[in-house]
Amino acid sequence: MSEQEKEIANSSPVLQDFKAPVFTDNKLVLYFHPYNFYSQKVLLVLYEKNIDFTPYVVDLCNGEQYSSWFLNLNPKGDVPVLQDGAFVIPNSHHIINYVESKFRGEMHPKLKPPQDSKDFDDVMVYEQALGRLPIGALSLGSFVHDDLKLVPKAPFIGPVRQSCLKNNDKVLDLLRRSLEDLEPHNKSALQHKLDIQLRRKDLVSSRDDFQRVLDAVRHVLLYVEQELSRKSPRTDWLIGDQLTLADVSLGLLLHRLYQLGFENYYWSYGKLPQVENYFLRFKQRQSYHKLQPSNFEILKEMWSKTPGNYKIGAGAGFLGMAMFAAFAHK
Repeated sequence: MSEQEKEIANSSPVLQDFKAPVFTDNKLVLYFHPYNFYSQKVLLVLYEKNIDFTPYVVDLCNGEQYSSWFLNLNPKGDVPVLQDGAFVIPNSHHIINYVESKFRGEMHPKLKPPQDSKDFDDVMVYEQALGRLPIGALSLGSFVHDDLKLVPKAPFIGPVRQSCLKNNDKVLDLLRRSLEDLEPHNKSALQHKLDIQLRRKDLVSSRDDFQRVLDAVRHVLLYVEQELSRKSPRTDWLIGDQLTLADVSLGLLLHRLYQLGFENYYWSYGKLPQVENYFLRFKQRQSYHKLQPSNFEILKEMWSKTPGNYKIGAGAGFLGMAMFAAFAHK
């Protein structure tokens, strides 16, 4: 690597001056990133419920989530955020509750059973169990511990994995820099986020601590395997023949594990046959396929907007930083 490339690769990132987007129609706007787990969850819900919306990809790798316009939407600097006119809803949990309540009828299938039903209680059991899993730590830790012998899928292979790790400190530095520019009374939410990310970094650096994360995931998957095995009559989904929010959460967890290369670790080769078959069914959903194609196109567009001098030393580094920011974000 030349001295110029080293200087670019090792330099701290600079917060860009992002301008707020302007939309001319009255459609819902979803601010998200395609590799962010919680963004994917909201996207799947919108697709399953046939809700029309305008997508806006937040440039996490260059710190758009810490720009003034985005912090006005969500002081926590997190994606996803949904905007419905003047009404702004941050947090995937609140977004899903909002669209589930607003969009009903034959064109917008329900993802939650009636609240006074056993099915609703069962959905909530799954949601609570899956919601407690530290997805960001799981993603980051998979890049750290090579002894797991994972089989990650493109593009999360080779140099991109290494770039994800090298850019960890740069992503954190973007957050620190944004904190420096804020007034003291506006810092609490971002400071809390920084504290969480620093704790996550410490967590995944320890093999023993990361093993506890892996064991927590295994415990949930074993529970799912047991529940699917004892269903009589057998149904396609967790609660019945109708897909629910619990299936969205479980299906996306399995998708994330598959992307990171954990399928052999958890369910392949007869380890969890019910879980494996469930994931195969989930991958056949139209909403799942709609989630996939745009990812690479979006990253290409982000790449095309990257300054040339940054590309000199960034190559896989840009992709790595973008995907690390999305994978480990929140």
